[in-house]
Amino acid sequence: MKKSPAEKVWLGIKYVTLIIFTIMCLYPILWLLLASFKTNKELYVNAWGLPETWNFSNYVTAVVDGKIFQYFGNSVIIAVCAVLVTVIFSTMASYAIARMEWKLSKLTYNIFLMGMMIPVYAMVIPLFSIFKSMGLLNNHLSVIIPHIAIGFPMAIFIICGFMGSVPRELEEASIIDGCNIYQCFGKIILPISKSSIVTVAVVQFINVWNDLLLPRIFLTDAEKMTLPVGLTNFQAMYSTNYVCEIAAVIITIIPSIVVYILLHRYIMEGMVAGAVKG
Repeated sequence: MKKSPAEKVWLGIKYVTLIIFTIMCLYPILWLLLASFKTNKELYVNAWGLPETWNFSNYVTAVVDGKIFQYFGNSVIIAVCAVLVTVIFSTMASYAIARMEWKLSKLTYNIFLMGMMIPVYAMVIPLFSIFKSMGLLNNHLSVIIPHIAIGFPMAIFIICGFMGSVPRELEEASIIDGCNIYQCFGKIILPISKSSIVTVAVVQFINVWNDLLLPRIFLTDAEKMTLPVGLTNFQAMYSTNYVCEIAAVIITIIPSIVVYILLHRYIMEGMVAGAVKG
């Protein structure tokens, strides 16, 4: 169908707006990448231009002197453990809440959602006291456990919304064919709910990967610190090695960008899942 002049103008405005928004999102990353190859002096003199020489020594300093790979490994351990536990248990809990009929299902769902109202900062002092009495301070578990608890309400909200929109006829047909409740969950509901589960995994991974507060409070040994905490080591009392810190930031954000690029299709599907039932 041929578009009217007004529709063409409106379409052009939308494209221009999207292009401007894309540039606003991509330019800070491009600036960081270019700045990571400069010297500190060049960063002050020519902050917005291309580097005169492509200086890879900043990355070497970040890896060798800044021990970025050590912090990288710690972040991987914490993020992977928190994501796996959150996804596994939230998926099972969501199936019980959304697909099974029992009296307290709605109350349980609302209790989980109430967890989204509690700010992380309100939990720091009680958690510190609990972990101290349990001897878990300066242990990766002291960061993993709170992240699981923080991510659980969001995971329940997303996955329950999707599972609630799955037609019950699919389960009924599988039960007639001889499937038990575990087979219905593993062979019917899980494959259908893949997009919502991937969404939860990606959001939880990014939240854990970028967290500075909990590792900074609960971990004390430098060998156990995560990447966001390790970035602060480039800041001294009287000076800061900005270009090496920027190089370390580039290394830090690469996993989040790669994960989002690979799985963004599932994220969009999962975010809108369950919005329209039937």
